Amino acid sequence: MQNVVQRMSWLTSVNFFVIVVLTTILSFNFLDIFIFEASRSMHGVFFSFFKNIIDPLSDLLDPLNIIILCLTIILANLNIDSLLKNKTKLNLLEKKTGFNFKKIKATFSYSTLICKHIVFSLILAGVVCNILKYIIGVSRPKYFFLEGFERIDFFNLNHKMNSLPSGHTQAAFTIAILLIIYLNRYTISILIVASLMGISRIFMSMHFPSDIIFGAYVGSIFPILLFKLYFKKRLEKFSKDNLMKFSEFVKLMYWRIFI
Repeated sequence: MQNVVQRMSWLTSVNFFVIVVLTTILSFNFLDIFIFEASRSMHGVFFSFFKNIIDPLSDLLDPLNIIILCLTIILANLNIDSLLKNKTKLNLLEKKTGFNFKKIKATFSYSTLICKHIVFSLILAGVVCNILKYIIGVSRPKYFFLEGFERIDFFNLNHKMNSLPSGHTQAAFTIAILLIIYLNRYTISILIVASLMGISRIFMSMHFPSDIIFGAYVGSIFPILLFKLYFKKRLEKFSKDNLMKFSEFVKLMYWRIFI
């Protein structure tokens, strides 16, 4: 994990922030409308792909669903110390999973930390994204083209004027970076899927390209910053030998619920 985060640290640099801001401004002023209108003339198969495949995937990977899942795991692990002190329950848990006390204890603690990292990343990135939306006040494409809304109107609380940055794209890239950190594989595939989820917002007439660019940036930086500032040292304390594989962890959680 540490090496993965180190390789992605450039995403949180001041230089990259400046590049993203300049790219967003250039896209906003010179490319957004052109690219959006060009997408309207593309073959219907593209719209069908994004509407019927990518958009439902975005709903499935909604941050709220992931947060609820992680909070469920965190809550299930809250009283784990008292559970493991109960010899009858501990013996039953060891028998059902085939793992010893040390491995069970470490896995519960480790999974709790990961879930906290996921929850805090999604919440913090989401809050910052929504604050920026209302400060910048960019109109969504369908309201700009069909209802004559101003392109930009700062400090606007109207939902129709909170296009930049894209919330769906932010969420997609927050999840993507978290997956890359903890899986340490399938990086390109994960980024492609996240990018398609962002691009789908253009085809759904909800966002311009500049919204996607800045949304991807906001979504990417918070998992890395939180990992470096808080979770890195705590996660490094765990030895890989004392941790379970994902399939083993699922088995452990199953028996945790029923014991």
